[in-house]
Amino acid sequence: MIFGYPALWLHLLTILMLGMLGGMLITAIVVRLLMSRFPGYSLATRHNLLWLFALFPLIAGGTAVVLSFMPEWFPASDSWLAGIIHWHHAYLFSPTSWHGVFLALSLLSIFAVLAVGAWRVWVQSCKYSLLTSLSESREGGFAELDADVPMAFVAGLLSPKAFITRGLSSSISEQERLIISLHEQAHIARHDPLWKNLFTLLVGAYPSPVRRFLQAELELVQEQRADEWVLRRYPNPSAIAQSLLNVEKLAARFRQQQPCRASCHFAAHAVQRRIMHLLGPADHRSLSVVVVGVVVVVAALCSAASVDLVHHFLETLFLH
Repeated sequence: MIFGYPALWLHLLTILMLGMLGGMLITAIVVRLLMSRFPGYSLATRHNLLWLFALFPLIAGGTAVVLSFMPEWFPASDSWLAGIIHWHHAYLFSPTSWHGVFLALSLLSIFAVLAVGAWRVWVQSCKYSLLTSLSESREGGFAELDADVPMAFVAGLLSPKAFITRGLSSSISEQERLIISLHEQAHIARHDPLWKNLFTLLVGAYPSPVRRFLQAELELVQEQRADEWVLRRYPNPSAIAQSLLNVEKLAARFRQQQPCRASCHFAAHAVQRRIMHLLGPADHRSLSVVVVGVVVVVAALCSAASVDLVHHFLETLFLH
């Protein structure tokens, strides 16, 4: 049995994990409901929603912690909040109780996710070092690789670099080379591989269909934002779209495994949607910040309430 402030901190961790679990379930439901409508939203809306989905479990967990212990920290709030959400025996924690078992399993799961993420970063670092050693600097800021597969991509986390293969470099025009160079510069300026890895870590515990959808949509959003970067510096959407098609045609002949998971590839993600974004009318829907804020607050409160309900249900189940 653990007493005092150590017990309090362990309870806080338990509530945090329960809140995050509730937040994940709520987010997974919302994502499944929005999957078919997601392409219709504007680029900025999709970008913000994706990061909100990734961060909401942390928001929900933090809300659950604050609300569960607010009556303990601020007795004046007891008159209204303690009747809704409350946590008994805050300074008494039993490692052999369901609290202890759930907390241990949660911490092991988080450790596993972090370990996989660290291993992925290490592998990417090794691949990046190998790519750098095998490449030669070329004009346009590219490092050229002696490979037949036509590919241009950005690799590296803290100091990303643009790579292009000889198979692509020798098969494109100067105009296409300029467009591809600008595209990869956009990924470098935004540190997209780093943000992609962080996003992957945040959504790592989601159910597989939801996780794959969120990761694919983030990759597409990063590509479309890079396309817009190019368009601002080379205002010829038809030429950019044609370059996408030409590179995709070349790459279709050399389909193979991506050389680096921490990379952003030119013309590698949902080419049709990227071309429609470049050439189509800008009539995408957007969401009101107020509406999104209200939904987030309600969802966080629901998650906190579910933590209290689960807690008291299990307490009743095991003690009576």
